[in-house]
Amino acid sequence: MAKKKQRLRIDRLILCMLLIGVFFFMADCVWRYYKERTHKYASMSIQVKILQGSVSDKDSVSQSVAGKNNNDYNSFTEIEIDNSQVFEGELLEINNQKPYVSQERPPTVNLINYRNDYYTLINDMDPVILNTEAAEALNNMMEDYYKSTGQSNFLIYGTTETYTGEGSYCPYAFPESATGNTIDVAVNVGSDVLTYDGLDVEKWIVENCYKYGYIVRFPENKADKTGFTYCPWHLRYVGKVHSAVMHELGCCFEEYLDLLDEYNYNRPLCYSMNGIMYYIYTEKSAGQTTKVCVPAQNQYSISGDNTDSFVITSIRC
Repeated sequence: MAKKKQRLRIDRLILCMLLIGVFFFMADCVWRYYKERTHKYASMSIQVKILQGSVSDKDSVSQSVAGKNNNDYNSFTEIEIDNSQVFEGELLEINNQKPYVSQERPPTVNLINYRNDYYTLINDMDPVILNTEAAEALNNMMEDYYKSTGQSNFLIYGTTETYTGEGSYCPYAFPESATGNTIDVAVNVGSDVLTYDGLDVEKWIVENCYKYGYIVRFPENKADKTGFTYCPWHLRYVGKVHSAVMHELGCCFEEYLDLLDEYNYNRPLCYSMNGIMYYIYTEKSAGQTTKVCVPAQNQYSISGDNTDSFVITSIRC
């Protein structure tokens, strides 16, 4: 009889242990699922949370990137945008499937006349056209590169036209170069010019370009999203706010546009930079014109995505 009771106790103990194991397994699965759903683009260095409540509670936000319900985002007005503008702006996704169709381009400069002394061009005869804002950012970046490294060895050889002829340092021609927001770079080494590999002292550009509004358009380990392997020599200007968010979240351009689809006027993505709070949200185009809510007094910008959405970037003082 004693042996039977002992066997029953052992059976119950084993059953209890199995139940506990199943419980912890299910709890772990739920936790992993929730963690992935919390934000699929969170990097190891930042945990992004979707925060509830009023935007006026921003003092309680410990992260610099967050999504919030826009309960007190007042002083807004509604404007109508012609849907042709979905093909205009700095955040156009352009590839072989989504060609550049815009007939207009923001103000541009010829780098032959505009560049500073901290980088060179492939030659001083053929025009090297770049959007004015992107050109100013390029000059600032190259000057700071010189101040940090003592080097001025970068060569710009592609902007609106990617040089892909004989002896090219760029194996690809990218259709997005037509926007005037991209640059291809190489490195001067004595009397030779080398393809930029993103290594050594020149790695400074890869690591710091986001501070000036540039991104490495085709970063490492993102070929499944971008369609290209690592191309450190091809940089794309998107503006300081967007490049900073992408850097902090560790996402590529395609992932960033997918991410922005989750945010709208009522629930914007909030990003704090240099003491300024930025609200970023999207509005799907509809019909011939689209109604978009924008600040009545504060600054804002609107960019199309080259498909079906407008990205609004506004400042909240």
